[in-house]
Amino acid sequence: MRLFLFLLMMSWSWMVTAQEVGIIAGKITDKDANDEPLPFATVLIQGTQKGSNTDFDGLFRIDGVTPGTYTVEVRFVGYETLELKNIVVTAGKVTEITASMSAGSTNLEDVVVTAKTEKDSDIAMIMLQRESLQMLQSIGAKELSRKGVSNAEGAVTKVTGVSKQQGAKNVFVRGLGDRYNSTSLNNLPLPSEDPEYKNIALSFFTSDIINSIDVNKAFGANLYGDVAGANINITSKELGNEDIFQIGVSSGINTQTISEDFYSASGTSKFGTVDNPTSPITDLNKYDFKNSFEPTKAGTPINFGLSLNAGKKFQLGANALSTFLVASHSSDFTYQNGVTRDITPEGGRSKDLTFDKYEYHVSQVLMGNLKYEIGENNFVSYNGTYIHDNNQSVGNFNGFHASIYDDASNPIAEKSFIRRQQENNNRLYVNQLLSYIELNKNISLDLGASYNVVQGNEPDRRTNSYAFDGINYETVSGSAAANHRFYSELEEKDYAARALLTVKMNSEESLNQFQFGGNYRNTKRDFSAMQFNFNFDAPTDVDRDNPDGLFNQQSLDNGVFNILTANGNGVDAFVPITYNGDRRIYAGLVNYAREFNSALLLNFGLRYEQIEQDVIWDTNLDRNTFNNNINTVSESYVLPSVNVKYDITDDKVVRLAGSKTYTLPQFKEVAPFLYEDVNFSSFGNPFLRPSNNYNLDLKYDWYFTNTELVSVTGFYKRVEDALNRVQVNSAANELSYVNTGNANVAGVELELKKSLIQQYGDDNSMKLLNFGLNVSYLYSNQKLVDVPTDALTVRFTNAEDKLEGASPLLINADLTYQIEREGLDFTTSVVMNYFSDRIFSLGTAGSQNIMEKGVPTLDFITRTKLGQHLGLNLSLKNLLNPAFKLTKELNNGSDTIINSYKRGMNVSFGINYTF
Repeated sequence: MRLFLFLLMMSWSWMVTAQEVGIIAGKITDKDANDEPLPFATVLIQGTQKGSNTDFDGLFRIDGVTPGTYTVEVRFVGYETLELKNIVVTAGKVTEITASMSAGSTNLEDVVVTAKTEKDSDIAMIMLQRESLQMLQSIGAKELSRKGVSNAEGAVTKVTGVSKQQGAKNVFVRGLGDRYNSTSLNNLPLPSEDPEYKNIALSFFTSDIINSIDVNKAFGANLYGDVAGANINITSKELGNEDIFQIGVSSGINTQTISEDFYSASGTSKFGTVDNPTSPITDLNKYDFKNSFEPTKAGTPINFGLSLNAGKKFQLGANALSTFLVASHSSDFTYQNGVTRDITPEGGRSKDLTFDKYEYHVSQVLMGNLKYEIGENNFVSYNGTYIHDNNQSVGNFNGFHASIYDDASNPIAEKSFIRRQQENNNRLYVNQLLSYIELNKNISLDLGASYNVVQGNEPDRRTNSYAFDGINYETVSGSAAANHRFYSELEEKDYAARALLTVKMNSEESLNQFQFGGNYRNTKRDFSAMQFNFNFDAPTDVDRDNPDGLFNQQSLDNGVFNILTANGNGVDAFVPITYNGDRRIYAGLVNYAREFNSALLLNFGLRYEQIEQDVIWDTNLDRNTFNNNINTVSESYVLPSVNVKYDITDDKVVRLAGSKTYTLPQFKEVAPFLYEDVNFSSFGNPFLRPSNNYNLDLKYDWYFTNTELVSVTGFYKRVEDALNRVQVNSAANELSYVNTGNANVAGVELELKKSLIQQYGDDNSMKLLNFGLNVSYLYSNQKLVDVPTDALTVRFTNAEDKLEGASPLLINADLTYQIEREGLDFTTSVVMNYFSDRIFSLGTAGSQNIMEKGVPTLDFITRTKLGQHLGLNLSLKNLLNPAFKLTKELNNGSDTIINSYKRGMNVSFGINYTF
């Protein structure tokens, strides 16, 4: 099977997408019958063989139109032929026509022609999906609004086969987690802000700046090869056909949070500003820390949002300059109350804690777009984006923890206390320069370049651990890290460029073209950290509500404790923990696309990538553990892919895609840097090998109207030398990253979009009831073996298992009711999501898997526009408020809860005004 797939993929590849063509679509009405829909009218593009007929609703669509200016004819028996001149078709856009026909003369003022960008409307999204050669699943700006989606993370979880795991930062696609996916903005890559992850957090990208999101699950030569799950591409907003100036404000509450006294870490602010991001300590004999160990009580936890959208188009001679600006601020509070445990296979405890966790999230976004249009299809544009994302948390943990008091039978052990105060402050700066140039009617050039900077800081993370002696709380002795402060800084600079030259072999309507191109990417990461541990020679009483009464200069002077760093207190004490990564990718690609007839389209191509990656470290682990302090990866990949599109009929399409890709170990996964948390500690493994991935997809689409479809996809993936995070043999039960055996993933995905009610009134009013459903079933299996190529010993409980984060069943559904009439646009939606039980972490050392229990979520969203200016929004999210639970099976067959909490329901009301 592998040989067959490899030979198939070495022969074929795909590249060309619907971006090289446009679509003409719209609605024809009967002026003499009060603009009722006019069915069976003929719509033709003069000088071509392309055309269509209107359906019962007067709707039509003409696919695959070469960019240019055309005259469109509309004919109907007994009516005057309507000629619509100067209809401009642009690559990657839908030109929408609304026209009214009459038995008498027709006034061209009754004709409305607009060019809408990809994904601007639901009809455009389905049409472009119909025309695309890629197996895309997309969600556009209007669908984001209808479903009450606030950011890119929420958007992609509405797509078939995509889910978000509690406790994991990024999404899973077809059971494949963060390291198997890639993220891009306007088809240029993005760096990560977090050392634990490959991809940037999708929650960074709010709906204010999103025009559409494409989830591309089938690799093509236009994508970087380090992807097996999906490439998630965010298309940023730009000015449409009209100038805009809009202000919005929103406020809301979390039902679980509003009744609580809310606490925040000392030294944080409501705007997310950080006064002291770096360590103030230069002398271990001086207690110069600026922030308190005691959290502060915050004000009333009310969520707030503010946004501004403004855009204007300027005519500069024969050309146009479009300007667009988005600015927003948002803040929200959450509170969790629950339990967290660590249980042995026999039911013994190493941790059994209840917790209260207070989280505050604040962000600011500023995005600007300048687009200079040169003629009809050529343009140069600049996108600049600044995102500030700040997350603050205070967690209080009460109960038994073996690291504090190891005698679980003693009742005083149940009163141990841990407090963790944490702030993650991230900034992203994106600069993109994009251009598209038609050198002549057969040759075009697509150019893009980006320079991105990510700064991710963790300033003054504070952890306190206290035992209870029956009367007082006391510090833990013999474990300096039990009470510590931690400072880290990460900066990643990412340079990327692309150049694609498209050469059409003829000027005929049928597609016959070559595409040549290349990519370059250079990513540099610098990470440094300092941890200050408070070493107590003997247990010392402490006031839990006034820790600064103990942690101060006087106690340091009196020898109650001394301060150590990760490198002790000698001459190397202030040498920071560091690792530095440098990755260079050089890629070339060639594609050939051929339309053999009106039904069959094949794409052949090949991508070559040369990768050089170096990681150097000086960390808090003994270098001698790995015998050196540098990891180098030098690999060359030949990555074939294939895409076949066959139109069974005008509305039924079959697509086949196959490809080979790879998965590269990330900087953090190969650097032996020890990261400590309340629940786990992890470090990198310098001996990791890249994985090879083989992918096969078969998809059937039935577009039974312009707004309705049924889609069924079957897929198979094989991952050789799969990468997993696992528990290794160590006294501290630490986690690391290893290659295991081969993994196989297969599944079926179903998508349905159906209009249940479509009513159009004589006064141009409209009533719609639309239903959407997507379901995915997933089978996954991986061999869990301890490979001999690394220096780590792995203790798998099972010889084989499912993939982490892979839900066998995912369901997303929505029901939307919409009313449009003069002065009113009302939309209300009910959105439901469900995932079945899935593995949160693989079982090791005789323990079974930790499972995340499946839960349903239900949201209600209403949006109303009154007149041309005023908009009102109401959202009720997480209406069911289910408990999120992690469980583990014991040797006696019973399940025990490892972690459990509820998130509460979010209620939000917003108002916006368009000038």
